Amino acid sequence: MNHSTDETTRLLSNRITSSSADEDDLEEMYHRHNLALPKGPILYSLWMGSFLGSLDSTIVANIMNKVAEEFEESDKKQWIVTSFLLTNTAFQPLYGKLSDLAGRKTALMVAHSFFLVGCLFTALSRNLVEFSIARAVCGMGAGGISALSSISVSDICTPKERGVYQGYANVVFGTGSMLGGPIGGWLMDSFGWKVIFAGQVPLIMTCMFLGYRNVNIKLLHVPPRHERYRWENIKRIDLGGSISLIGTISGFLCLCSTDLNKPLLATLTLLSLVLFIMNELYWAPERIIPTDLLSGTFGITSLLTVFSSFIAFGDVFRNPVYLQLVQNISPTSTGGFLLFSSISSALASLATGWILRNTSLGLATCSYLLITIAVCLHFISLSLGYTTISHLEPNPTSHVSALDTSGTNYWFTSNQFRWRVLYVIAMILNSWGYASLLVATLVSIVFTIPKSQQATITGCFYLWRSIGTVLGASSVLTIFESSATTKLYQYLHPINMDKEYESLIHDTSFLRNHFSGKILRDLLEIYNESFLISYIPTFAVSILALIIAFKLFISCDKEVTETKDDSSDSS
Repeated sequence: MNHSTDETTRLLSNRITSSSADEDDLEEMYHRHNLALPKGPILYSLWMGSFLGSLDSTIVANIMNKVAEEFEESDKKQWIVTSFLLTNTAFQPLYGKLSDLAGRKTALMVAHSFFLVGCLFTALSRNLVEFSIARAVCGMGAGGISALSSISVSDICTPKERGVYQGYANVVFGTGSMLGGPIGGWLMDSFGWKVIFAGQVPLIMTCMFLGYRNVNIKLLHVPPRHERYRWENIKRIDLGGSISLIGTISGFLCLCSTDLNKPLLATLTLLSLVLFIMNELYWAPERIIPTDLLSGTFGITSLLTVFSSFIAFGDVFRNPVYLQLVQNISPTSTGGFLLFSSISSALASLATGWILRNTSLGLATCSYLLITIAVCLHFISLSLGYTTISHLEPNPTSHVSALDTSGTNYWFTSNQFRWRVLYVIAMILNSWGYASLLVATLVSIVFTIPKSQQATITGCFYLWRSIGTVLGASSVLTIFESSATTKLYQYLHPINMDKEYESLIHDTSFLRNHFSGKILRDLLEIYNESFLISYIPTFAVSILALIIAFKLFISCDKEVTETKDDSSDSS
């Protein structure tokens, strides 16, 4: 009897060992297959999509004011930005799970399809609501393209090659960001905004064709085709978390920017937030936010990532509107300002990486020091930008009369070069701080998070960045619009200009096409004051970030000192 039992145990053990060996052999075979895939077409498909996504975001930052004017809905311009960023934020974390469930190619085709349909519908939009919905569809795809670009490159490269190709990918993404402002401005001035989005459609179709033909990545953990869409696999995708996250952020934005029923909106927003928290804590089998890892140092750096993104993108979307509306600068010239910001971001990434690689301080100390410096740069940038705007004369050029500069009392006049230098320096410092903080935070993940969880946490890091981006851009634009709307009514209503008020609210180009002289200067002052008021949330977040960053660095410095003392005592 014992002999029979031993024989059965031995056979089962051999079968398990054989099965494990077969899996190892199959995984090695898949790995060799993936490395042998043609990298050129695959990388073109991935990086062209990533390039278009980064190009698209900075193009919209530059042209949104003109688009809103054309639709005569300037008071709703923030939804052009928010709709894209909102879906980009919520759907980006889902693509990693989708690619593990359905394969890299299927996930990539889904992302490209959303982006293509979104661009096509954007070009065909007839009003701002249609435009914003189309931008939301674009965001659903752009987030996936960005995530899958990084994931797929890791599949087809060796560990040594991965760093090189990731560097190339960053260059491609950075180039798209740098060119978006100038190209978007030039196309807007020369051909109109429809050409910008329609022109992306054939490029995306090319990416889809190359991806379908060449992204034949094989992975052992991807279920067979007949099992991929079973409920036990589909429920791994945290759709509940994404939908409730969209509901929470959308509700918050509607509370700030609309006149809808406030108690009802507040109730729905709170309900959505509660559902999101409950889902992430108890219901989701694989959550988009791993709450158990948010304590300690990573929780603090996550908060700083949200704050930095809030400040940086609040500025990115405020600057073009200010330059075009108050200073009467064309979209093409505005793109020149944005170019400096993008170059600064690229240089900051390289410089921060070099410093971390060559530091003698220790990686932890150096990372937290760079994070603290980055937050300080944000505060200096905001202070310089605020001071420049508050002492800069609005450009009083009118399309219905000669230039009127009487009664000005400013440090800078609109035609001087000095204010442009200061304004560009403020933009450079802001971009430098943002890029440096991102690199330093990503490096800090290496020594604060176990290796088995670093991929999940890196995805979570990008989610924090996206949340900060959407909240920063929408808050700044919403506060500006709310302040301007109130102040314009208080000025125009007493002088019986209610019709002019309605026209101005819906189309800011009406400002210089209809008004001149003292009224124009007074209205420009109102817009200028509203831009200054829009600095309040970014200043508040910046001060909080300064306090948290200094506490983080001091606590890290104490830990390093105590470790050194313990080492000295033991020796």
